[in-house]
Amino acid sequence: MGSLRGADHFVAATFDTGRPFVVESFAARYGGVTVVKLEPGAILFTQGDPGTELFYLSHGQVQISVVSPLGKEAIITVLDPGQFCGEGCLLGDRERVATATCVAPSTVARVERTSVVRAVREDPAFAEFFLVYSLKSVVRLRDDVASQLFDDSEKRLARTLLLLAHYGAQGRDETRISNVGQEALAQMVGTTRSRVNHFMNKFRDRRYIDYDDGVIVVHDSLLRGVLHGGASDGFTARQPSAIRLR
Repeated sequence: MGSLRGADHFVAATFDTGRPFVVESFAARYGGVTVVKLEPGAILFTQGDPGTELFYLSHGQVQISVVSPLGKEAIITVLDPGQFCGEGCLLGDRERVATATCVAPSTVARVERTSVVRAVREDPAFAEFFLVYSLKSVVRLRDDVASQLFDDSEKRLARTLLLLAHYGAQGRDETRISNVGQEALAQMVGTTRSRVNHFMNKFRDRRYIDYDDGVIVVHDSLLRGVLHGGASDGFTARQPSAIRLR
């Protein structure tokens, strides 16, 4: 079967533009899609659950967290509109390795695994789109691991803020982060809340960021001042490319 082109294609423009997956067009062709509106605190799936579907976030925010066998919780990331979660289900009958929780009013499309597999097999355009999306996620994960191994907590925090703010997207130099507190940042960075508070105050004093009423505004000076400016030793050139891949 040929790929979907023209007015009815469900991957907008070319695969690497970062434009959204079009839920309605996918549902019309392959089915298996349920769109729901959820309130903060709603759980999409829980660590250890069987995985039979993936989710696409059209609106809102979803937090991905894991709990160790000893009960220690860590926040992996916070997803924004245009991102998927639960893709691991495509590899077979796998248990969820994390918990996905809405942290803002959200609109989420639940997509059956069988529908996605069919789309990948039948349409090269969708297969290309989903492959590139998955590869970007893998590269992001690789750079996260490298940052945890080699960067100090100040640079890890700066990198996390830039990634959460989608720095560089659509040429924006100033972007905002909401619904992410200092405790969540500490879990993502792998440090204490007191250290995060210290660095956040430092960044604000240097006008790298502004924050008030739960909203963090990230300026492009954070990239220059901390990651490029040598605020501490050990930074390598990989972080800017990782940020652009977000």
